[in-house]
Amino acid sequence: MQPRIVLALLVLFAIASTARADRQSIAPGTGRQDSTVVESGPNGVCETQARRDDVQQLPVGQGDPNEDVIRCGPDRLASSVAAGDDVQLIAPAADCDGPNDIVIDSGADGVAASVAAGDDVQLLALGKGEPGSSCVSVGADSFADTPDPVGGDDVRELAVDTAEPNTAVIRCGLNEVAETFANNFRDGDDVQLIPVGNGCQAPQSIVVDSGANGIAETRAQGAELVLSVPPPLEVTIAKKKSVATRRFRTVVQNLEFESGAPAGRTYRLVASDGSCPNGTVTEVDADARVAGVQQTANVPLGKRVKGSVAITFRPETVTSVTSKVDFRCAIEVEAEATDVVPDDASNPANNEATIPVVVVDQNDL
Repeated sequence: MQPRIVLALLVLFAIASTARADRQSIAPGTGRQDSTVVESGPNGVCETQARRDDVQQLPVGQGDPNEDVIRCGPDRLASSVAAGDDVQLIAPAADCDGPNDIVIDSGADGVAASVAAGDDVQLLALGKGEPGSSCVSVGADSFADTPDPVGGDDVRELAVDTAEPNTAVIRCGLNEVAETFANNFRDGDDVQLIPVGNGCQAPQSIVVDSGANGIAETRAQGAELVLSVPPPLEVTIAKKKSVATRRFRTVVQNLEFESGAPAGRTYRLVASDGSCPNGTVTEVDADARVAGVQQTANVPLGKRVKGSVAITFRPETVTSVTSKVDFRCAIEVEAEATDVVPDDASNPANNEATIPVVVVDQNDL
């Protein structure tokens, strides 16, 4: 085998065996779902009605609410009086803290109805709103559906039947190393902005963008341990009993994207007292199928592993005014991959949970 080919294979093996930690910004198969289709133009008033599944961000005839209309002048004295539904922020004849303090804003309709008096400064002209505000945005399908003509002086930002191009699909993550190949989910025109294996300037650096069609065809490559937990727990300390213990089960699924994913992930089940009394969490077992207490367990790709957590409460740690008033707190649980850097999932929110606990102490009156 040629040395150059051997080197290439070694590089690819190193990339495939390294845990991924990039972040998904747009779900595969969709585009950005808040892109502006039509903006309010120079007069700042929306004059276009959204069509199909596009979203009406501003009612027709209104502007962006509560924009600055009038600010204080050099004499630092509010001289202007709010009209219409404009909001008086500094009372007339009252002192301003500084010459740039806002005296009046545009209220709920976003259209200036007030005129500056004295040496106050007019920021929005009478009858105008904040120019360039988003009037209509795309809906869930990511495509512009509102046809021409747009109303008044509104400005079209996105052509009909298109999604916003070149938006962030994959960001770098906390390890600041690009680890996701563009178009790994399906063939497309996503653009690799930072080559795999290269460093990023910051965790939010864009590794892959959506290309000219605006649709994400890339999925972040990374550990994807999904933690499932029970609904709120109830624990009862029986009358004349000094302790109550309850054990609950957890389920950890390994749903990592299979492009280069390892056959399994080793994880640690971590539980903390959270807002519950110190010492509430008394035992954590990462694999309930195996006898004894397991600190870690392996979750095969596409499979699940059940764990368990024991919690304990004592009357002296549970304070309530009566047995009819519950004591409430919450514990924190996390499925923590052990073979990756601190950002150990392509969506970290999926591998952690807060579990509410309701404790009834029957020893109370």
